[in-house]
Amino acid sequence: MELKTLESIDRISILNAFNECFSDYFIPFKLTEEQLISKMTSDKIDLSISVGAFENGKLNAFILHGFDNIKNQKVVCNGGTGVVPDKRGFGLTKKMYHFILPILEKKGINKIILEVINKNFQAIKSYEKSGFAITRELVCCNGSFEFKKKNKEVTLKKLENHKWIDLESFWDIRPTWQNSNSVLDNLKATNILLGAYIKNKLVGYVIFNPNSCRIHQIAIAKNYRRKGIASTLLWEMKIQNGAHFSVINIDKKSESTVKFFNSLGLKNYLEQLEMELKINNH
Repeated sequence: MELKTLESIDRISILNAFNECFSDYFIPFKLTEEQLISKMTSDKIDLSISVGAFENGKLNAFILHGFDNIKNQKVVCNGGTGVVPDKRGFGLTKKMYHFILPILEKKGINKIILEVINKNFQAIKSYEKSGFAITRELVCCNGSFEFKKKNKEVTLKKLENHKWIDLESFWDIRPTWQNSNSVLDNLKATNILLGAYIKNKLVGYVIFNPNSCRIHQIAIAKNYRRKGIASTLLWEMKIQNGAHFSVINIDKKSESTVKFFNSLGLKNYLEQLEMELKINNH
């Protein structure tokens, strides 16, 4: 089995391997080429720090890595690990990390993060063998929005030229990679960013992808919570895009956030673990 980075590998080979690897997954899915391009863009995938395992020229396993600078740290995110069914059980994930870690160290990467389904015990064990540790538990919800209450004092406006530092002041929890600020900056052309104002003061916002019906971020200023502001924002999203929403990777420690989505009709359909491997810590 030959191990190498993926910058010289054509997209169709990656697509075919991806679909073969995930054909029997917990939640089986299949991507089109367009969907793969969209995923690679949104996850900020860099093929020069991604790795594949090849046999007779066929891509049998891969790790797709995204890259970003977050709070003065060089962070790599695992945007997908796959091994084709008949090549599992040979420790390919561990071998690929053994190959790519010196490359990441040389580039000064500080840590790698990833998410894995909490019942995928084989994958969790494989990541732990590669040095990863669990950092937090995550919840994914989806379902049809049921109207709770609307705040008539609230005026809704599209947010343009926003400053993340202002929006972050509303946060209780740090978003995961797919919902992070820098990833969302990459998706400005696709996403809707709507602000909630009371007397011209910004008191909450939502970032929503109308194509996937996914809520990436929603947050309300601490002194304005439990006033129907979040429900008002989501009511507007329902009017524009329909009632079915999903939200992935909510930090389980934020019980109020999970309960809020549950109260609106969204059900917990999946739990994941966020894992981290520290590399250059000096």
